[in-house]
Amino acid sequence: MNDRTFHLTVVTPQQIFFDGQVRALLAPGGAGSFGLLVNHAPMISTLLPGRLVLTSAEGEKQFLTIGPGFLDVLNNEVTLVTESVTEEEGKKSH
Repeated sequence: MNDRTFHLTVVTPQQIFFDGQVRALLAPGGAGSFGLLVNHAPMISTLLPGRLVLTSAEGEKQFLTIGPGFLDVLNNEVTLVTESVTEEEGKKSH
């Protein structure tokens, strides 16, 4: 881990969809969309179905569609649990 990234795990009932270092995360929270960066304060949030945007350590964005779920942040470890997740076709950018 470097000082600009945090560890993200995206889990569904069927699989661990993503497990790695990211620079940023934009999520559809129950109280509105929110973003996470390294050293974010501890929190737990519900998630609504919608778009999740991950920014890799190299700055590449990955767009996912998630179902309802929740997210937990503690000590640069983020765990996102959702009913479903799919990668949006052709949606990667630099």
